[in-house]
Amino acid sequence: MTKKNLMPTVVLGIICIAVAAVLALVNGFTAPIIETATVARQQASLKEVLPAATEFEKLELDSLPETVFEVYRDKGGSGYALLLSTSSQYTSGDNMGITVAVNPDGEITGIKLTTYTESKDFGKAAYPASYIGENAEEVAVHHTTAGVTYSSKALRGALSDALKALADNNLLNGGNN
Repeated sequence: MTKKNLMPTVVLGIICIAVAAVLALVNGFTAPIIETATVARQQASLKEVLPAATEFEKLELDSLPETVFEVYRDKGGSGYALLLSTSSQYTSGDNMGITVAVNPDGEITGIKLTTYTESKDFGKAAYPASYIGENAEEVAVHHTTAGVTYSSKALRGALSDALKALADNNLLNGGNN
């Protein structure tokens, strides 16, 4: 290979290394800021769905369904707040983020969609709020919404998983709170 043929490859390689180094540097500065903002949004959603809570304690539970990624207990005893993530075949590659509050009797007391990227938005409609007051048996047979059937089934599944996680870990009345 001649110097003339090799030079463009070397220059391109140097450019790629320089760009990668700049991106790594920028990521080093922005990653902590993004993480702080994410935690703040999560904490705000916990307080929004469980406004009576005095202080949240994150529970470290061994066996959680795939859709349940964090469980918090209100130290004041008003219930639990769970962070959920689910998707359907039509969620555009982004998961649906859900924060749900459950009282110690196993009834949903609050719900908020934190991320939802579907073109038809049931998040602003009354659909998610229609789960408030329901227990595990009622959630299991809750209706879906036309036009977002797959997403509403995914939401129902995640909520069922949340209630099952609390029951399986003996966190509801009748269990070892």
